[in-house]
Amino acid sequence: MTTINVDIDALREYLRDYYGTAVFSGFGPALLDLADIENLSDYELCQKAEDMGIDLRRFAS
Repeated sequence: MTTINVDIDALREYLRDYYGTAVFSGFGPALLDLADIENLSDYELCQKAEDMGIDLRRFAS
């Protein structure tokens, strides 16, 4: 297992953009996910991104 340092601020901003785009495209339920992004711990944020299929290496610092 490889350990990387993730730029959490960049990842959080990416997810804000991701869910914000979904909300403005008419997918209202994404608004709840957008609100959750602000309250997730760093670890939870990384887990959520991985569950979504996002490669965390994109956010390596």
